[in-house]
Amino acid sequence: MHDTDTVISFVDRTLYEQTGAHLNTLQTVLLRETWQETRRTYEEIGATYGYSGSYIQQGIAPKLWRLLSKVFGEKISKKNLRSVLMAQLQQHQPPQSTLPTVPTVPDVSDTSVLEYPTDSVPLDSPFYVVRSPLEPQCYQDILQPGALLRIKGPRQMGKTSLMNRILAHAKQAGQQTVVLNFQQAERSILSDLNRLLRWLCANISRQLKLPAVLDEFWDEDTGSKMSCTLYMEGYLLVENEQPWVLALEEISELFEYPDVARDFLGMLRTWHEYTKAEPEWQILRLVLVQSTESYVQLNINQSPFNVGLELLLQPFTTTQVQDLARRHQLELTLEQIEALMTLVAGHPYLVRVLFYHLAQNSISWSALMANAATDTGIYHDHLHRHLGRLQDYPVLQTAFEQVLQAPNPIELTQVEAFRLQSMGLVRLSNNQATVGCRLYQEYFSGRFGMDSA
Repeated sequence: MHDTDTVISFVDRTLYEQTGAHLNTLQTVLLRETWQETRRTYEEIGATYGYSGSYIQQGIAPKLWRLLSKVFGEKISKKNLRSVLMAQLQQHQPPQSTLPTVPTVPDVSDTSVLEYPTDSVPLDSPFYVVRSPLEPQCYQDILQPGALLRIKGPRQMGKTSLMNRILAHAKQAGQQTVVLNFQQAERSILSDLNRLLRWLCANISRQLKLPAVLDEFWDEDTGSKMSCTLYMEGYLLVENEQPWVLALEEISELFEYPDVARDFLGMLRTWHEYTKAEPEWQILRLVLVQSTESYVQLNINQSPFNVGLELLLQPFTTTQVQDLARRHQLELTLEQIEALMTLVAGHPYLVRVLFYHLAQNSISWSALMANAATDTGIYHDHLHRHLGRLQDYPVLQTAFEQVLQAPNPIELTQVEAFRLQSMGLVRLSNNQATVGCRLYQEYFSGRFGMDSA
């Protein structure tokens, strides 16, 4: 009896020899399931991989059976697939290789290649830390028709790393993925709803490898929101047979433009509602990534921020910091761990930067800690970026200075509080702001000429 991977490799090779095309991921999934001795129904297969049974039965399966019938020169169906392919395999020498397996995450003790922390942790990194008890659930939810996931947390807290892992799971299940980062859009685009929606549609088309035919759907009389929705419904969803994920990063950038944000976010909520009622919309899944709470007033029934599954990223716990230290092969005392938590309050990026330098053995613990809050310490780039941002927005700097000087938590305006929170400079509890960590207290108090005590 031939194993499943051998059969799939044989079919894929034969298909390529005759058509120049390979099996796609969803076809491979269906072929693998159908080859099993205990065959499952289309409904059961769909439930496992996040598709509706009717989508598999009426869309994917008939096309695959017609394709294989043409390639092998005899009628193939779900019922006779095994017998036909076994006969075909007997006539051909089985291939020596099988399809490559999906790479797994390496053992956490493997630090042969020490990574300098960047904006996201690579998929195969031994230094990735699971951030939320809901993280395993989101890997399953993204496979469900009409899924909406919301990842929220200050910058450099791990949002992109988590998003990339969600998208990797989606790809493994045969879904296409599209990622758009609103920081890549010019202000002139973000401030103009029509330009923003055309930017959205053009970039989705490009990533799905489809020609951008916006002018065929755009109509001044129907308005830009309706034109964008019709483009999605009548083109992007029609041209893709398999489900796909639209991930929107740094959607908080829109909060600077309240009128545009209301219309855009209301449209996303409408799309999500369509996925619950309209079959053609069920192949769309949404992932929204934001750095702060919305400070744009939205009708509760028009907001995408009160539906779907939310993953709120928190700082590392002491246990997580200890675990990450071991992954870097560092033996730190409990006192050192506590000192680090006091300095950076479990900030994931700041913790990893310190561990990277310690693991390099290029500087001592005492030197790292003594110079951390200076312009020459290991955090100088991080601190300078925040300083530049504050200097660009004097109102924000003034608000942060108030927090630095206050002996107790204080209340800021909503916009200032959420902006500072998105930078990670403050923590909010019951609308009361405190400095994010001791590192910021010491550095910025010194820069602004005040006592850091």
